[in-house]
Amino acid sequence: MLSLECAAVNAMEITYQPILNLQTGRIEKCEALCNPPEAGADIAAFFMSAEMNGSLRGFTDRVFDSVFSDWQKHGSPTTDVSVNLTVGDLAEPDLAKRVEKACKKHRLDPARLWFEVDDRAQSLVDPVGLQSMSQIVSLGVRFSIDGFGDELSQTTHYEVGGLPVAEIKINARYVRDADENMRHRDVVIASVTLARDLNIGVAAKSIERENIALLMRRLGCTHGQGFYFARPTAANVVAALVAKMAQAGPLESGR
Repeated sequence: MLSLECAAVNAMEITYQPILNLQTGRIEKCEALCNPPEAGADIAAFFMSAEMNGSLRGFTDRVFDSVFSDWQKHGSPTTDVSVNLTVGDLAEPDLAKRVEKACKKHRLDPARLWFEVDDRAQSLVDPVGLQSMSQIVSLGVRFSIDGFGDELSQTTHYEVGGLPVAEIKINARYVRDADENMRHRDVVIASVTLARDLNIGVAAKSIERENIALLMRRLGCTHGQGFYFARPTAANVVAALVAKMAQAGPLESGR
């Protein structure tokens, strides 16, 4: 099984998509994205299969190795990196120890690391998952709830306040057309209000147009991610991209 896990990670391309501070226009974080070697393959199905056949644990550890190594070698010293975790990952009682071990191995400061967890993950409100999250947070790592506002969410607005999270990331479906769909805009506004009440960040994902970027900023989103700013890129060009975006300045300056 180990050789299969090695082959899977080696064959899978890992790219990094910038996440910008919508006030300053600077890149503050990049999300590590695992791309299957077969064009058009379903990454969600890939991870589901890994959970079912027992290879997820080894695969996750090797993703840690790849991403942490990339970031130590190529990441900007002012930029954090974010890695996605699955339901199965959070169910592992020794996850925090594995994260700590990988950070030490690659000399990556845990304070530069974020984990994103899907809003639909039952582990968010499960005792084992909560314990894993709390242990990881104690290392200095931060968590973001991805896809927030999904209709299939396992976490209510009230439950978010009890989670050790530093950010909510609004579901893309509510961001893409928030300039035209008032119901979707209301979801964005409600998410921003919740984040402010909890004193945490709120990011808008899948920003693909300038007017959406400006709208998210005006509605109070602290961060934004999407093709309008930058497409996923290789680790070795991240530092140059960070410098370029810093020179571009705030959104009002045009980019």
